[in-house]
Amino acid sequence: MDALTSIEKFRPARLLHSGEIKNILIELTGLRGIMSLNVKDDFVRIEYYQQLLSPGLLKEALIRARFPFQMQNRSDNQGAFRKFILKLGEENRKEFGGRLPKCCG
Repeated sequence: MDALTSIEKFRPARLLHSGEIKNILIELTGLRGIMSLNVKDDFVRIEYYQQLLSPGLLKEALIRARFPFQMQNRSDNQGAFRKFILKLGEENRKEFGGRLPKCCG
């Protein structure tokens, strides 16, 4: 992988059967910009050119192919900023115990 390409990996909610794998391959091979494609019964790995495709376009193609996406727990998929804010809130709760700081109340 270089700076011009990116890799997306998708895991299905259940094992894919051969008909689903065939539909996914048909849908994705029709997209211009895919460098490599690996579809197994337990994952889909796509390497693509960033100038031609995006993760959103890949996901739309998988939706058209009826890919059974795993439901993701939002707490497992938090960004660094969100984690920082949640940690800061927890520390404030411990420090102030639901009361306003002396300077503000």
